Amino acid sequence: MKIWKTSLARRISSSRIGGTKVKLAGRMALLPNMEVPTVIQRLTAAQIDAIPQDRFTVSVVDSGPIVLGHYSGGGGGGKSSLHALRQKGKIRKGKIGNKTSSFVINPSSIDKVEINGTQLYTTIVTLLNKARESADSLYGINIKLTQEQRHSTSQKNHSKLFLPPIDEGNMTGCIKKAIAHFFNGKEICKICGIELKPTAFCLLMHDYFRRINILENQAHTPFCKYLKDCVLPGMPITFTSRTFINYANDYKDYEEAFTNPDKLDINFNVHPKTTGTFQDAFHEIGYYFHKSEYFELLRDMRSNMGKFGI
Repeated sequence: MKIWKTSLARRISSSRIGGTKVKLAGRMALLPNMEVPTVIQRLTAAQIDAIPQDRFTVSVVDSGPIVLGHYSGGGGGGKSSLHALRQKGKIRKGKIGNKTSSFVINPSSIDKVEINGTQLYTTIVTLLNKARESADSLYGINIKLTQEQRHSTSQKNHSKLFLPPIDEGNMTGCIKKAIAHFFNGKEICKICGIELKPTAFCLLMHDYFRRINILENQAHTPFCKYLKDCVLPGMPITFTSRTFINYANDYKDYEEAFTNPDKLDINFNVHPKTTGTFQDAFHEIGYYFHKSEYFELLRDMRSNMGKFGI
């Protein structure tokens, strides 16, 4: 599989020609085929649910800056109105591995997040077994573009939730990617056979952060506020502060064991051995963060700081 080296407009034009037009949840959409194995498009939650899971993999990228790179094995099509955006600097080059593609950095001039009040999600739909690596790479680039946009407009949020030298922007991107990975556009996720609502997932994530001592304030309320202000806007999940606190009270017994390494020994370097207990989901969430790109960077920083002669 190779990335087309033609313009973004040509790739999008060709994907609309080569993709298979279908009606999902009452709206027109495109599904990949052998000629165009991956399609990136805006879909509603109902459309995402209607895509056959036995034939396609669906990954929700983000509702922020839209990555419009497209993979295929052929070429074709011509210029569109997007060509003018390239000339005006609203489309920039980016890297996926060692290959170059184009990414829209001002989505508001091209696409709307809502149509008639219906929330739309940027999705990567790919023939089964071909999507996950591409989705993770594209999402990573999306996070970097989001951070660049935030820094350039001086709108970075400062919740003072995390201990230095953790960068809140990078941490927020890491959490968003985790949510997209586990929920994949749905309202409930299943981890190691355990179904989790968003509140339960975020509580387990909070327990992991407490366990590894990266939080300056370990209370539930500031963490919930951080999630609602910095993470959840634009994401396919949500909950109220009251619901989060009520769940926290219900899960106190788990919290005591999960947050204390002396009470429960877990090796986050490996996936959990499935036992069918709530601990498996906690272990898998911790494993995901432990193996994430940003946590690898943090470990490198820790190692380098140990060498400082200060």
